[in-house]
Amino acid sequence: MNELTAADAPDASGLAGDRDVGRTWLLGYALAWFGYWLVIMLPPQFMAPHLIEHIAPHHKVDVLSYLMIQNSLVVVVCVPLAGRACDRTRSRFGRRRIWALGGFAVAAVPFALIGFQTSWPAVAALMVVASVGESAVLAALSAVIADRVPPRRRGAASAAMGVPQVVALVAGMVLVTMLVTSIPASWVLIGVLAAASPLPFFLVRRRAPLPRSADAAPGGAAPGDAAPGDGERVPLPRPREHPDYYWALLSRVLINAGNLAGTTYLLYFLDDVLHRRDPDGSLLILTLVYLVCCAATGYLGGRASDLLGRRRDLLALAGGLQAAAAALLAAAPTWPSALAGAVLLGAGYGAFLSVDQALVTDVLPDQRSRARDLGVINSAQNVPLAFGVSWLVLTFVGGYRTLYAVAAVIMLLGSASVYRIRSVR
Repeated sequence: MNELTAADAPDASGLAGDRDVGRTWLLGYALAWFGYWLVIMLPPQFMAPHLIEHIAPHHKVDVLSYLMIQNSLVVVVCVPLAGRACDRTRSRFGRRRIWALGGFAVAAVPFALIGFQTSWPAVAALMVVASVGESAVLAALSAVIADRVPPRRRGAASAAMGVPQVVALVAGMVLVTMLVTSIPASWVLIGVLAAASPLPFFLVRRRAPLPRSADAAPGGAAPGDAAPGDGERVPLPRPREHPDYYWALLSRVLINAGNLAGTTYLLYFLDDVLHRRDPDGSLLILTLVYLVCCAATGYLGGRASDLLGRRRDLLALAGGLQAAAAALLAAAPTWPSALAGAVLLGAGYGAFLSVDQALVTDVLPDQRSRARDLGVINSAQNVPLAFGVSWLVLTFVGGYRTLYAVAAVIMLLGSASVYRIRSVR
């Protein structure tokens, strides 16, 4: 039998699963996600707005909106396809590993070239290629929890997936605003770091893989059931038969959309509305506050989710805190309100990240199509709802206060929809 990485080995029930998903495994998994989040979070939050302001200053909102919508559509199409291919891959190197490392390679090279461009169509073309690679990474990495982690440890694994998102954002922003301020060099640096981050997790081999006969998939599959990717054509989940799957999808889509609608244009909000003397520095301060709160609730939320088993309540609370942050900026667009909003947004988003993936994994309908079904949810959250709504509001309806009010409503709807899920507490 070929050796497998921990990411590719099947899940085993009982003590074996707990032993294999220990602190070292979680740290390696978190580092892989750190690399992914670097190339996902930094462009919309800072790098792309900064670049577009430099090469298309008179059309910055329109161009940035187009780029974000374009990237979202690429992800919507590619993630389910990559997930399906990942499920069906047969390789002695492991199906998750080969797609994750290949995706990082495809994403990092064009990403590193973006900063050298002087026209936004060239930026758009390179972003398409990078988004294809990022889609493969997302499909492979997100399936690891369903493959490997027993249900009672999924909150911790979900935190290992989510908390690196804010760590990557802040660490990356420190690098590109304080240490490497050249636009071309900053894109190269982030691309290289992202490509190197997953190597410890995916290149360290397990010497004692679990036997296939001991497989026990989360969600009730018995030993000996078909493993994911055994070649069968598994139909997409039907809404009437698996409503919880689609309610979890809707909740994630709405909460993420509201969050993105409020944060993507934050640099422009600080510059154009609050008239901060140093908008880059102000954005860094807000992000640092956001990080502290997000990291704290991310860890605590994951632990509470595993111990209490009340994922719905924690997820609804997380969405409510984020909605409160957006409502505060809509009611009082001031610097103190922005600081208070960073606290609320960080606390809410940290809890959301540490619980949402665990809840979604719990409602997966079929162990044979984990990467594909997770890919559908992950791609759905990238439907350009946030950027389309933001562009319409900022262009035709009102200013940033209206945008933040709309974002609050969207996140409240996402929080309410989680209570339509019946199979998870």
